[in-house]
Amino acid sequence: MTGRVATPAARRPRRGSALLITLIVVVVLAILSTGAVLGAMQDFRAGRNALVEQRAFAVAEFGLNQEISRWDRARNLPPPKGMAIGAIDSTNVFVAQGDTARVRVQRLTQTTFWVVSVGRANIGNDALEAQRQTHMVVRIAYPTINPGGAIVTAGNLTVKGSAAITGTNTNPAGWTQCANIAGRDTFAITYAPGKALSIQKPDAVTGGTYADPAASDSNTYVRYGTESWNSLVANADITIPGGTFGPEPTALGGACDLSKANNWGEPLRSGTGYVPSCIDYFPIIYASSSLRLTKGRGQGILLVNGDINLAGNFQWFGLIIARDDITKGNGTFDMWGSIMSRNASVVDGSDIVGNSSFNWSKCAVESALRGSAILTRTKERSWVQLY
Repeated sequence: MTGRVATPAARRPRRGSALLITLIVVVVLAILSTGAVLGAMQDFRAGRNALVEQRAFAVAEFGLNQEISRWDRARNLPPPKGMAIGAIDSTNVFVAQGDTARVRVQRLTQTTFWVVSVGRANIGNDALEAQRQTHMVVRIAYPTINPGGAIVTAGNLTVKGSAAITGTNTNPAGWTQCANIAGRDTFAITYAPGKALSIQKPDAVTGGTYADPAASDSNTYVRYGTESWNSLVANADITIPGGTFGPEPTALGGACDLSKANNWGEPLRSGTGYVPSCIDYFPIIYASSSLRLTKGRGQGILLVNGDINLAGNFQWFGLIIARDDITKGNGTFDMWGSIMSRNASVVDGSDIVGNSSFNWSKCAVESALRGSAILTRTKERSWVQLY
């Protein structure tokens, strides 16, 4: 019996399988590459957005620091020259690399201010623009000085001739801020107990004299509440070697020229040579040795590490503290405020042409203290930025 031999079935050709596999691979690769591209794009956008946000924060910090470093001391004064409590100062705008910081200042109390800075980066591109805000509470640290008279001295004092000394509280002419500074009358002269006080003409003194133990205390002349002689010297706006000076206010381009060592502010409110741009400038002036004033005018706090000689026609508004003597020479000296020295000899001889007046003024002293105040930052707590 003849058997049939089985033959393998004919294989059908697999046409198109390679193409299918290729398409699958291409699709998978496309998906992977698309995911990689999308991931890279997301990382790029996240990094770019973080960079823009950081730029916004940086420019906000820049605006905050600029405002504090360029602090307008006129704000320290009481209204109408300074800011009222709760008032918001006009907004300042600072620009850095095309980004801007808008800064506003609000007065919280007599001595504290709230500074808020809003930074914006990539301005003009809505898709990329970022905004960040930073703020800080600052305070003005100014000396606490309550002079006991128009003249305060730890040494002997002689008053002769036509000198006039008054403890009656006197506001400088035209100073509108004085309406918001409460003042009271005081003694014309306070001096250390046991020291010699000689007054040639009793009617030259208004307000009487007082032997005050505080006048003999050296701390009275070097310690001023939270501040001291050294801290005021360290923060002096003007430092001079002493010698002869005749300061006058000066302006440059319509603004008060703060670069001049002989510009001690403008205490007047009218008249020939009046410089209105300097009326809010109350500098701290430090003379490292004895000083002689022959003419001119000024306002603020004057620290003299030696004698002060009032030799000419000079007007002063504010506070003078001398380490040594006060001497009066030729000419007319007019003061609104107070003058303090560890030792003094005020002589205005009858043979000298002109009159000299020492007028106690709470407004002049307080304006000088506030106007020359040192700006300090309050203590900050730890913080973290939340998104």
